[in-house]
Amino acid sequence: MKNYLILFFSLIALHCTAKNINIVEYGAIADGKTLNTKIVQKAIDDCSASGGGIVTVPTGQFLIGTIYLKNDVNLHLESGAVLLGSTKMEDYNPSNLIRGVEVNNISITGKGTIDGQGHTFWIPADRSKIPYDRAPEWIHQTTSPRNMLKLEGCKGVTIQNVHLKGSESWTLHLLGCDQVVVDGISIRNPLQGPNTDGIDMQACSNVRISNSDIYTRDDAICFKNRDPRYTSKVCENITVTNCILTSACNSFKIGTESLGDFKNIVFSNSVIKTARPDEELAKDAAEYIDIKARRYGLAASSGIALESVDGANIQGVTISNIVIDGAWCPIFIRLGNRGAGEQKVSPSVAGTLKDVIISNIVAYNASIASSITSIPGSYVENVILSNIIIKTLGGENKETASIVLDELEKSYPDPKMWGRVLSKSDYTHPIPISGLFVRHAKNIQLDNVQIYVDKEDMRPLVKLEDVEGFYVNNFKTDKNSKGESVLDFKDVREANLLNLNIPATIPWFSFKGNKTNDITIQTFKKIKNEDLIRKEKDVSKEAVRLINL
Repeated sequence: MKNYLILFFSLIALHCTAKNINIVEYGAIADGKTLNTKIVQKAIDDCSASGGGIVTVPTGQFLIGTIYLKNDVNLHLESGAVLLGSTKMEDYNPSNLIRGVEVNNISITGKGTIDGQGHTFWIPADRSKIPYDRAPEWIHQTTSPRNMLKLEGCKGVTIQNVHLKGSESWTLHLLGCDQVVVDGISIRNPLQGPNTDGIDMQACSNVRISNSDIYTRDDAICFKNRDPRYTSKVCENITVTNCILTSACNSFKIGTESLGDFKNIVFSNSVIKTARPDEELAKDAAEYIDIKARRYGLAASSGIALESVDGANIQGVTISNIVIDGAWCPIFIRLGNRGAGEQKVSPSVAGTLKDVIISNIVAYNASIASSITSIPGSYVENVILSNIIIKTLGGENKETASIVLDELEKSYPDPKMWGRVLSKSDYTHPIPISGLFVRHAKNIQLDNVQIYVDKEDMRPLVKLEDVEGFYVNNFKTDKNSKGESVLDFKDVREANLLNLNIPATIPWFSFKGNKTNDITIQTFKKIKNEDLIRKEKDVSKEAVRLINL
């Protein structure tokens, strides 16, 4: 009993000593010109030293350089309050506006704004290259503040309701943090900003991101791990829900930098959209693009991107209830072997990517085929695509359909690696598949999937190469696929295809490769093999079975 009383009175004492400090009371000046770094830092230090509490930023513009969060401190920005990042590099130490290093129970809350004024450190893009195919990135000056908020090795982090804008590079960077809540924030960066990711997390665990609106040039939400100090820490137990994401790069992404593992990640109930050229934050970038000819120039390169290319293991990802309006590629899944960074083995080896469910997705105005691909000797495994509608760009010819895609084992993973989308002015070929490309994969399931091209197209709608275990139930498309076949299979084993609604006049299937085997097609119509199927000579007669139910 005595111990309990000691603990009880200790908690009361701690509560009584907690402070609520207004930075103006410490001498901060809200004129947007006077540097208040030392004053704000002292308020934070004193608050933490006294047992924690709230440091309040009232209405007004307070210019600061680098400040450090400390244990048990809530930095609270009232409505109308602005923490304004200095435009002088000598005011930063190191190159971040707000830092937290191995501190616990910290938070940034309120309806106020943190404005990094990052644009003052950018060099405009080269106007001689106009028109660009996509929103151009400005260039960083030699020295610049980079990440606006960087929290490293922290536990018990809350970022709530604040408005983050004008980051010079990554906006909110969480590195090796645990027990993180990001709720109700907005991020606003212009679409020409270089490396202006919205939220980047490296090796973080037990994270909830919700109810947030992110508008930025680079990746909107990205999980990665490139820091050798944290490659043994799994990025895990993360949920992202009820968000609106606008990006000219990737919207929701795992990778590219993937030196550590990723596990148990959920992304749900969100909208991915494309910026309009008349929006204030898109106007400067849109000046470099012929919007009428390149309507995808302000769009995200991918809506959903899952990428392991540096040896990471990605497992247990579910993505559901997402609308993707305008992203070039709705779904991009890639297992490669780039071998970047300091891998634990040499030569580098591919990791794994498995146990993924993507469901209830509507994607409009796409322009690059979705893809699930790996490299020879490795396989993406156990991926389910369920209740999905994709409407994408058609109009390609037989020449495009005949292109053979390289393996690109060590290439940077990006949907455009399989072919260009925006114009014929660059040096990349068009992609020879209109809807879905699957290569080097095992146990892939399509359930209630619909893919439509907007005009007649000579490419296969779906192309599979080296796939073992392919299951389809209720697949639908329209009459716009006019090539040799709608579905092109090479070296596909153990496939079961049921309830296909393909009103094309061309064969539904083309089978190639001497490894093709154990294919079962079940239909409710009496269709002869010669009406439905094209087989090359290297495919055995017994490889494909047609069952009319």
